[in-house]
Amino acid sequence: MDEESTLDLREIFDIIKKRKWIIILITISLTILSGVLSFFVLPPTYEASVSVLIGKMPDNQQQQIQYNDVMMYQKLLKTYSEIAKSRLVAETTIRQLNKNIGYSEFESGITVTPQADTQIMIIKAKSRDAKDAMETVNTLSEVFIREAMRLYPTGNVQIIDSATIPDSPIKPNKRLNIAIAFVLGLMISLGLVFLLEYMDNTIKTEDDVEKYLDIPVIGIIPKHKEE
Repeated sequence: MDEESTLDLREIFDIIKKRKWIIILITISLTILSGVLSFFVLPPTYEASVSVLIGKMPDNQQQQIQYNDVMMYQKLLKTYSEIAKSRLVAETTIRQLNKNIGYSEFESGITVTPQADTQIMIIKAKSRDAKDAMETVNTLSEVFIREAMRLYPTGNVQIIDSATIPDSPIKPNKRLNIAIAFVLGLMISLGLVFLLEYMDNTIKTEDDVEKYLDIPVIGIIPKHKEE
């Protein structure tokens, strides 16, 4: 049993060694292609975010906020997040920024995420331009607060951190793309190599005669080099 496993493993290495240039060529080609696409073709996408507080936070000069009030504000997070994602807020933001895009396209670049067990909500905007991402999310947050106060006059919504111009894009992730392309190229090339070996039914050595024809080899004609 150990001998068969050793032979099988040796055959696998022999197959890889015999067709190593196919593996090297495909793997390097896909890796280089991924690098070219990531660095020179795929446009960068930037993301800016704003932190919004729902309700009041206690300070040294105010009375401690009751536990029930905190729970109420946490439950209201879902309601406020729906207001932030509403068509009214989106279309008002589009008009204020003079954007020439529709609601669906604008909405696809906006993310509103209530933070679990907190009174904080994160609003994010994505754009091909870093400054545009910052301006979009800041304007959206201001419109949202204005509409939220109109709908809930007794509520309290305020910005904790305004967005700044993002330093670097969130995608494409160049290193990750190249690493994935390398692994994918390796898998594809190995699969192709073993497929070619499986389809190759020619007999090349005396071992192949015994293996595939199940007959003993009684003689070998040696190769003779002409002088």
